[in-house]
Amino acid sequence: MNDPRYAKLGVLVVDDSPVVRAMVSRMLEQLGFARIATADDGEAALAHVKAADPAPNLIVCDIGMKPVDGMSFVADLRALPERHLARLPVVFLTATATDELVRRAKELAANGYIVKPVTPEALALRVERALFGG
Repeated sequence: MNDPRYAKLGVLVVDDSPVVRAMVSRMLEQLGFARIATADDGEAALAHVKAADPAPNLIVCDIGMKPVDGMSFVADLRALPERHLARLPVVFLTATATDELVRRAKELAANGYIVKPVTPEALALRVERALFGG
């Protein structure tokens, strides 16, 4: 499953659960990502995106986190003046995919979502689509 296109790309995994962060990070590693960073909420994620050099190429982000949830984080991300950061591809992780959630994710220009539990196949498909439109 190791894709050489991912070898030089970085990804940020944002989830308040250490178990989910570790599991998703491991799956991304198996896909071929060498640079994997993590954050435990939207506030930490935004700080990471602003400080990282180079910035991540993709963000995989849970929606239900405190104090700053995934939707708020992506809204803040999209509002950044640095266009290359504001346009970073985002794949949401969610416990349920309600119509309201899907609508809000589209409004935030999210690149997709995965309903938990995350499977390697679902993650690979969403990552491919987010990065390469596949």
